[in-house]
Amino acid sequence: MYPGATIEAIDFLSKTLVFNPYFRISLEDCLKHPFFSKVRKEEKEKFHGTPVVLEFEKLDLNKETLRELFL
Repeated sequence: MYPGATIEAIDFLSKTLVFNPYFRISLEDCLKHPFFSKVRKEEKEKFHGTPVVLEFEKLDLNKETLRELFL
């Protein structure tokens, strides 16, 4: 599907484009992924210790709820 993509890029996409948040790669693991090894500068990163909470991930994501969220 992506003939010019590297193995790292395909692996990163396959781990981030997961619908279920419980199986999706975490933000911390995203930053540590080899795909970013050439551009990541850990000394410039800031971590505030506050987790990101996406309220919609706590909802029962049935067809009707998803339709409302998309709209």
